[in-house]
Amino acid sequence: MSTTHVIVGVGGLGCPLALDLGLRGERIVLVDFDRVELSNLPRQILFRTEDVGRPKVEAAADALVRRGVAAARIEPIMAVWHPGLLGDDVFEGSDDLVTKFAVSDACVAAGVPCVVGGVLRHAGQVFGFRPGLACYRCLFEEPPPDAPSCADAGVLGPMCLLVAAEMLRAAPGLLLLPEGRRVTVRRRAGCAACGVSKELFA
Repeated sequence: MSTTHVIVGVGGLGCPLALDLGLRGERIVLVDFDRVELSNLPRQILFRTEDVGRPKVEAAADALVRRGVAAARIEPIMAVWHPGLLGDDVFEGSDDLVTKFAVSDACVAAGVPCVVGGVLRHAGQVFGFRPGLACYRCLFEEPPPDAPSCADAGVLGPMCLLVAAEMLRAAPGLLLLPEGRRVTVRRRAGCAACGVSKELFA
């Protein structure tokens, strides 16, 4: 049985999510009401200069097809997200906090797994939940009234790719990425490059 992944927000997070899931042969629904702007191009990897002014969902769908994703696996919906737009799971990657809470609440009510991601400046957050476990509102309760927007504060483009990768890893049942491994490396006194003797540069 085919799984349908709904991606809310086709921007810095939604673009790499759509590309990864699409190239894996998954069925994706792209939901965004916005159009491509020139300022989007450094971090929204599916868009080109000639896409400026086009609906993001249409430009993204065309870009996915050019990269080998079957058009029949992509459903672009140019709309503000609403509770009727749920799939087997939801990836919430919009830059609107009210939307994030609305998506989370709807997924809780419908029993649909959801992963919420966000990037601001050079920091990112990912929160994944499945039915019966803590939800986004358990963590944050309400949207903060004075939170800066991406347009105001800016976004470090490469951070979007890192957060999107973590969103895929947090998706219940998707198992797309292995767990990471942290390795501590200490300077070695005899290292040819940085050691005390610096033999490499002698």
